[in-house]
Amino acid sequence: MRNPYIDDETEGCVVQDFNTYVGYVADSYDVSEDGLTYTFHMRDGYTDVEGNAITADDVVYSFERKWASESYSTASWGDFKGPDAVTKVDDMTVQIEIPSAGFGLTFLGLLANLQGHIYSKTILDANATKDDPYAMTWSAQNGGWGLGPYYMESQTADQEMVLVANPNYAYGEPEVKKVTLRVVTDAGTRASLMKSGDVILSEDILPNDQATLAEDSSLTVPVVGDPIEYVDLTLVTNKAPFNDLKVRQAFMNAIPYEQIIEEVYAGRAVLKKGNINPSTKGYTTDGIPDMVYDVDKAKSLLAEAGMDSLDFTLTVSTATQDLVNLCILIQSYAADAGFNVEVEQLSAAEFGTARSGATKQAILYRNRAQVQTPEYSCITFFKPGDDPSSPSRWSDELNDQFWDEVDAARALPDQLSDEAGEHWNAAQTIMVTAAAEIFICAIQPTQVFSNSITGWAYRSENQNDFGNFSIS
Repeated sequence: MRNPYIDDETEGCVVQDFNTYVGYVADSYDVSEDGLTYTFHMRDGYTDVEGNAITADDVVYSFERKWASESYSTASWGDFKGPDAVTKVDDMTVQIEIPSAGFGLTFLGLLANLQGHIYSKTILDANATKDDPYAMTWSAQNGGWGLGPYYMESQTADQEMVLVANPNYAYGEPEVKKVTLRVVTDAGTRASLMKSGDVILSEDILPNDQATLAEDSSLTVPVVGDPIEYVDLTLVTNKAPFNDLKVRQAFMNAIPYEQIIEEVYAGRAVLKKGNINPSTKGYTTDGIPDMVYDVDKAKSLLAEAGMDSLDFTLTVSTATQDLVNLCILIQSYAADAGFNVEVEQLSAAEFGTARSGATKQAILYRNRAQVQTPEYSCITFFKPGDDPSSPSRWSDELNDQFWDEVDAARALPDQLSDEAGEHWNAAQTIMVTAAAEIFICAIQPTQVFSNSITGWAYRSENQNDFGNFSIS
């Protein structure tokens, strides 16, 4: 499955409709009356890049391979039983059982994103060995076994990858026949290459450079209505000082949100209220606390916690220069509220270890839900109960309140209904009020590309769909 594309704010660009799912490897699907059985009808005549027919066998095999891979995380599938829940009815029909009707939306979202890719069993079987029955080793270095618009022709580690159009792609052979991806590590150099016209598209351009490049009439700097990548500040609650709710709420009011948007992101960001996509059907952000810089309120809350001032360390990765700049801005503004912030910069690897281990006091990073459903947004980033490995380990009382609302929404068969939306809203209100996870702002796409391109798509996993491009 996949999310279809719809028009959005920037002419010639599209975004995914996260409330709708349409066929991809499957042509269509049916749902049983109890909402527990999904029947997928395979696309007639669909083949892999070598011309081998794609059938129900490839779907069953793909789930078996995922669950057999040590590098594949099954956690986001919840209680779904994986390959045990997938049944071949005939060559062109697959039935999949899900644990609850309410899981259906997130189930489709998982199928439509990175977790749900279908592979060519024929090609992988041909390169399997007795010790490697799913060709994991071979597939790590070779392309052509997936069913996307392109396959990898060649790669040079840390330098370049060449993609070639898949003539048998489900939505027709891509117009662009070859794509060369080159590694340019410096953001300023990437911006310069766009300005000179030496490349046709570049990504992870700094906002100030985007603002400058937007003045060039030959370039497009896209803007979307609801950006989904956000700046996430986690106050680690398994230790002092942020095991105190008043201290967390005080710091939430000591962050200069509007100044961050203007000074760090050159206006290319919007305020964020929770982490559920505001365009979700049936959902509203009404009543969720606004993110406001309020020194007096911050001081008052800190005083209620029995403190006049507080020293702590805010940790950030050196790989994200915008976030380093953001930390310095927070350091300056928060001082007026009594927070003395020391900024600690770690390498990407060191930061990843610190984040997963919840060993720091506060950490800042970019985040996004690669499945844009409210259930996924609520359950993926927060672990229920008293799990010490969760950076956002709230008190038991807050956990109970939050999970009661989440579970009430998940119990409903239609998670896009107004009734479900009320529970999602309540859960997000509890989460924002708890101030363990502070969503500072949502940033606009970091890509810049030539006006010769139309069909650029804003996607949940932040990848460029070259198969949707037209180039004049």
